[in-house]
Parts: sequence; structure tokens; C-alpha cells
Amino acid sequence: MARDEEDPYGSEEDTGSRQEPELRLILVGRTGAGKSATGNSVLGHRHFLSRLGATSVTRACAAASGRWDRWRVHVIDTPDLFGSDVHNTDPECLQRARCYLLSAPGPHALLLVTQLGRFTAQDQQALRKVKELFGQAVVARVVLVFTHKEDLAGDSVEDYVRCTENRALRDLVAECEGRVCALNNRATGSERQEQVEQLLGLVEGLVCMRGGAHYTNQVYVLAQALHGADPEERLRRVAALLAAGVQRPLGMRLLEGLWQWRKSQRTCWRLGLALLLGSAVLVYALFFRSSWMT
Repeated sequence: MARDEEDPYGSEEDTGSRQEPELRLILVGRTGAGKSATGNSVLGHRHFLSRLGATSVTRACAAASGRWDRWRVHVIDTPDLFGSDVHNTDPECLQRARCYLLSAPGPHALLLVTQLGRFTAQDQQALRKVKELFGQAVVARVVLVFTHKEDLAGDSVEDYVRCTENRALRDLVAECEGRVCALNNRATGSERQEQVEQLLGLVEGLVCMRGGAHYTNQVYVLAQALHGADPEERLRRVAALLAAGVQRPLGMRLLEGLWQWRKSQRTCWRLGLALLLGSAVLVYALFFRSSWMT
């Protein structure tokens, strides 16, 4: 895959003048899952710092580009934005804003990276944080990428997720409509290329299914509206919008709780009606039987 230089403040689609369509991919997931190594595999060269460890070596959002088939592939690597401590590690939402700007006007897919055989509560929390950052609808753009493909020992990743006893993982695969892929990030040569073909082919199919459109939301709309503004001002404005959303979780929880309560009330009403009708049928049957016997 041929290389392009990183744009520090955003990809933008003014690259349309290059006469080639663009795929914008964001690497998401828990710390230590292999996001940076996965990005390097996709790019075909070592651009993102990556090493095995329980703590994140990626300190800031970064982007790099390459070319695959007819596409210019723009990959955004992320630091620890999807853990429980994100409000301390990114208190002013600057890294989250940078992620938005680097992927503007919107990503075509989010690669949720997890380790084969180790889908844990941290991975589930990372998915919740992804939804909080980008919106619930973003799950329609998620591709689940398993690292350590070599542990499959020749079996398919589809068979692995179909046979897993991890219910949370099965639920996620269903939520992602079966979009799964596995990578061995130590692979080289034709093996690496074959893996990348499979992953980007999956992303390409997703893009075609969506009519070629990228994902967008209110924050991306603002990022686009500020296109051409001073880069630091643009970063500050997007971060402020994200921070405003972060600071009102209580109200959102109350609204969500009210909605869930209304749904539960409807469920209870239906259950009560069913029980009432069932009791009436039982009484009628007993009365009819008694009358028949006499």
C-alpha cells in the first residue's frame, strides 16, 4: 500500500480532487487490544507506535494514509478514549475532538479491535464508550476485528464466533450484523496482504451497502461547518461541543430511565391483561366442566 503523509487536523474531502474515493477508518477498542498494530497491518508499514503491554503507548490520536485497490485508505489510531478513566485522561475532550477532526467529514467504518479468546468486560465497556462518543447509530458502521488470528489454528473466525460460549460476544456480533474479521499482525508478505484484502473488502461491502455515504452526526456537521477556520479554534469549538455532551449525562440518564419505565409500564400492562384473560379462560373452562359433569 503506497504511503501518504498525515494531515494533523483532519482528512477532509477536498481530497476529492485526487480523483480517487476515500475510506476513513477509526481504530477503537480497549487498551492493549492491538489497535496500533492493526493499523500498521492495514497500512502495510509501521507508522503507529505499537508494543505489547497493559498500558497504552498511544498518547494522542494520529492518522496515516495509503492506497488499496481504487481507494485512498485513511486510518485514525486512538489512545485510551474508551476506558473508564477517559474523563481524567482527556478532561477537556481535546483528544476526542482531534479524533473527530482527523476523521471528518465522517468515518466509513469503525474497526473495533479485540483479542481472540479474550473478549472481556473491558471490551464491552469500550463499545459503550464508542456509542457515547459517536452516537448509538454508529454500531451500524462497526467491524469487529480479532487480533491473534494464528490462535485459530486454521479454523475460520466465523466458526469461532458461532461456537463461542461468550454470550456478550455473540450479542455484539449480531449487533454488528456478522461483520467480523481476524488478523495476525505479525504476518508479512502475501499472508498480510490476503488479510488486508479480506478486511478492506468487508469495509468496501459495508460502504456499498450504505450507498457510499459516510457516518455523520451533529459533531461532524460542526467540524465541516468550521472547515477553513483556524485549526486551533476549530479544535477548541469541537471539544467544547463534546464537553457539553459529557457534562449532561444525568439528564440523559433520567430521560432514558423515563423511556425504559414507560416501556416497562406497557409491558406490565400487557402482562396483566394476559393474566386476566388467562384467568377468565381457566374459570370458564372449570365452570363448563362442572356444568357438563352435572
